[in-house]
Amino acid sequence: MFPEAISEAYQNTSVTCVTTGEETLKIIKQRDLNLIVVDADISDNGITDLLREIKREIPRAYILVTARPSKANDEVFPEAISHGADECMVKPIYDSYGDNFLIIKNKMTEVIRYLRAGGSKPDTETTHDESKTILGNAKKVQHKSKFHPEIVLIAASTGGPVALEQVITKLSSDFPVPILIVQHIPKHFTGNLAEILDSKSMIKVKVADNGEPISAGVVYLAPGGTHMRLDAKNKIILDDTPPINGVRPAADVLFESIAEKFKGSKILAIVLTGMGSDGKNGLKKLKSKKECFCLAQSERTCVIYGMPRTVVEEGLADFILDIEEIAPEIESFDYIPFEG
Repeated sequence: MFPEAISEAYQNTSVTCVTTGEETLKIIKQRDLNLIVVDADISDNGITDLLREIKREIPRAYILVTARPSKANDEVFPEAISHGADECMVKPIYDSYGDNFLIIKNKMTEVIRYLRAGGSKPDTETTHDESKTILGNAKKVQHKSKFHPEIVLIAASTGGPVALEQVITKLSSDFPVPILIVQHIPKHFTGNLAEILDSKSMIKVKVADNGEPISAGVVYLAPGGTHMRLDAKNKIILDDTPPINGVRPAADVLFESIAEKFKGSKILAIVLTGMGSDGKNGLKKLKSKKECFCLAQSERTCVIYGMPRTVVEEGLADFILDIEEIAPEIESFDYIPFEG
């Protein structure tokens, strides 16, 4: 996993490397680590028990699980997320040592920069303001009772798979409009995530297909490594144009396409846990072109309070909610039934 890339990602960062789960447990009981990188090919006892122990010993540590691209490891990622991993990364397989080094170094730089900037995971014991209304400079929906959404958009990144499970699995089987999701995720993991969500939900969840028309009561998940847009005929368009905000798929791409192309005028947008600012610029365009009501996940329930923070600080959020409050809030709107 190129330990020197981790060291070089940030000066004065202390790095300890071990080769077994047993060694890892000894280290975490001695040191209060901020970032723990766990490879799926650890040499003993498997990854699930190790993740449980890490979460028990250092609950605030950021855990990144890495794995070689393979069908077997596709199944490791959802297991890792469900047992406490904050993010998963497919290890590069290029022949060039330099290319591999740079990819891993850039990933470590992204995580360490965020943690050093105070982006550590919130203390779940912290109390929070019960008020849901957020004031800001962006155009607001005049009153929720008069707002009738025609489509739901969701953006998520780090910690998103768990957050999505807490939201999507609580929605009713007769949900009256389509739901489009952009989750920053390795492309090998998208199908597994859709299958997990679909098996646990009353509503249908699938990976989006290029050219398919959207339908009410279906959740469409953007494939990893591919931008998802909506065209003027309410059909999904997938493309591999360059990453935006360093990610592909990007929520900004979807949000901006809805602002420009969607036949309807009333959009419910939700921004969940994640690193970075993806979704902010797209929300600005949605607020300027359509009627858009935005729910942002609260800091205390985010794994990484990055994406929600940016929309809150820009005054783009209408409500801030704990993750367990988001599904009931989505269900509480009076929707205009979608007819394609």
